[in-house]
Amino acid sequence: MKAIVDETGRSKYIWFIIATMSIIIFFIAAFFMAFPEITYDVSMEYAGSSLTWESLDEGSKVAMHFLIVRPFWDEILFGILGLYCAWGLKKRVSFAWNLGMFWGVMMLVAGITLGLSELFIGNWPTVCIVTIVYSIIGVIALGCLLIVKKEFKKTAT
Repeated sequence: MKAIVDETGRSKYIWFIIATMSIIIFFIAAFFMAFPEITYDVSMEYAGSSLTWESLDEGSKVAMHFLIVRPFWDEILFGILGLYCAWGLKKRVSFAWNLGMFWGVMMLVAGITLGLSELFIGNWPTVCIVTIVYSIIGVIALGCLLIVKKEFKKTAT
C-alpha cells in the first residue's frame, strides 16, 4: 500500500522534519545517559533537596545511575519510532501518516504527563527541559501532519 502524494506540495518536507526531531530526541537521551549527574542534581534542586551527585557514596551512585538512565531508553524508543515514521513518510507508505499522528500525540501526551507530574506530584517550581522538548515536538509533528493531511490519499498499488 502506497499513498499518492502531491510531490510539489509541502508533504515532501514532512519526513525531514520528523526525522530531525527524532534525531534531537536521540541526542538528548544520549547526553543525559552520558551525564546522569546533571539529571540527578537538577532533579534534587527542583525538589528542594540539598543532595548532590557528589554527596552520594559509590553504591548510591550506581543505583541512581540505573534509576536515572532507565527512562532515557524510552526516549531512544521514541526516536526509533519517529525515524520509522519519517522513513514511511519519505517512501509514501500508507500507514505513515497515521503512525506519524500517533507518534505526535504520544510525544505531546508524554510531555503533558511529565509536566503535570513534575508540577503537582513532585511540587517542582518548573518543568524540566525534556518535558518542554516532548511537548514542542508533539505540537510540531501534529501541526505538520495536519497541514499535509489532504495531500496524503491512500490507494492500493
